[in-house]
Amino acid sequence: MRFFVFLFLVMTLTISPSQSLFAKTIQLMSYNVENLFDCQHDVENKIDKLDWTFLPKNTPGKNEACQKEKSKHHKKECLATDWTSSKLEIKLLQIAEVVTKERSRPDFLGVVEVENSHVVGLLAKKLGYESFEITESPDARGVDVALLYNPNKMIRKISKTEHIVPVEYATRNILEVEFLIDEKYPLTLFVNHWPSLANPDSWRVKAAEILLKRSQEIMAKNPHMSIIAMGDFNTIDDNSPHPFNTILFKDHFFADVSQVFQEDKSIDELSKKKMAAGTYYYAPKGQWNQLDHFFVNKNLLTGNSLKLIPKSFEIYAPTFIIHELKKKDYNSEGRNIKKVLSPQRYNFESVSKNDAGFSDHFPILVKLEYPDLISHKKKVKNQK
Repeated sequence: MRFFVFLFLVMTLTISPSQSLFAKTIQLMSYNVENLFDCQHDVENKIDKLDWTFLPKNTPGKNEACQKEKSKHHKKECLATDWTSSKLEIKLLQIAEVVTKERSRPDFLGVVEVENSHVVGLLAKKLGYESFEITESPDARGVDVALLYNPNKMIRKISKTEHIVPVEYATRNILEVEFLIDEKYPLTLFVNHWPSLANPDSWRVKAAEILLKRSQEIMAKNPHMSIIAMGDFNTIDDNSPHPFNTILFKDHFFADVSQVFQEDKSIDELSKKKMAAGTYYYAPKGQWNQLDHFFVNKNLLTGNSLKLIPKSFEIYAPTFIIHELKKKDYNSEGRNIKKVLSPQRYNFESVSKNDAGFSDHFPILVKLEYPDLISHKKKVKNQK
């Protein structure tokens, strides 16, 4: 990782002031929105999707399907949840508030844990996005990933495909979308939602292998391609074998933007310390996890076209989406009560925005920049 940071700093010092003065930027957000389901039962290839929890109580077949749940917790949740169109509307409004309340709409929004094109279309309309790409995954619950954006003269879609992750039980596909930025700069985005931590580490290794192999193929075809992989990678430090260390970071192909941010000495330490400790808080163990990531290839660190802005990275944790937990901590001095400011997970029983919550994940943000050569030429001409 230090190798990547060194290269980036060298390239930064060699870029002329005029390039940075006239740079344009694009922003990306990645957000696990926590079970964004519509209110209709999905059937694919005559097979019922296991979306019964997120359906109205009076849906034909729901009671019978819920009774088949092996987990007592999931059975209770399935039977109790009455997921209606009015509740869905509240959830859409809450996601929109996170994305746009304190900042402008990102140019690219990668969303994780969404059910289908119908519900993503509703979200896109709510946020003002004209286009989106979504997977059609074999996941048993019908969970997919999507990428929302507005096509214009600066953002032109070239192609879209998706990649199956071949593990024992069907999981989410990896979404791949290629763009051309400002008609000059190629950019490929991957949206990921890897198998959960309840599954073997080897499954996430398989997902990493699929992502790396496809990225290598893209680079072999176009060495100038910039690549970003975003999403929920469901990976923690003690995974072994570790899919990042053994696969994605192999031969320095990918770098983790959060690590680039932390290791960049030009960023003040206060900004680093203020960053949230992770994107997901696992309360049973009192453990913060960084499940959500941006991974970039070296072209975004060392190139002179599209370029990562390390200081723009953020685990976005505004006060309005934070919930204060009380955590019991036993030590040599007796019992203390520690406060933990975690993501305010969504309350699917809520009938009001006031207590609906948002998601069990914090979103993450980053910006890229690229030369605005037209403005630069105009400036130089006027100076003459």
